[in-house]
Amino acid sequence: MASYLNTNEIRLSLRQLVKQYVEHCETCQELPEEFISLIKHNFLAKYVYYNKQKKQIEIGIDESNSPESYPEIKVYKFPVSKAAKWLDKSFKDSQSDLVFYGRLLNRNEIFNSSDVILLSR
Repeated sequence: MASYLNTNEIRLSLRQLVKQYVEHCETCQELPEEFISLIKHNFLAKYVYYNKQKKQIEIGIDESNSPESYPEIKVYKFPVSKAAKWLDKSFKDSQSDLVFYGRLLNRNEIFNSSDVILLSR
């Protein structure tokens, strides 16, 4: 069975998914692989780390000016409890981004193994 979603529905579904990821972080003290993929995608991050002691997610982003130079990694730190808010702000709505989000949603039990199909805007 397929789920046909538009951009707003994908955004709402991702919010639900991020809540599940946050719950997993808080109970298991680790980041799910899909959550890491989402963060890397949205922030173009080089690495993502969960600091258990501080209960925050650390994201390393390459801020080099030139591809020929060594990477200049800047670390951003976000409380895991506010992940839904800062990830929502990083939502992208280009066709390729929506396809990525659809694939991510397809791997989750929210849609009971149905295929997420993007509707045109």
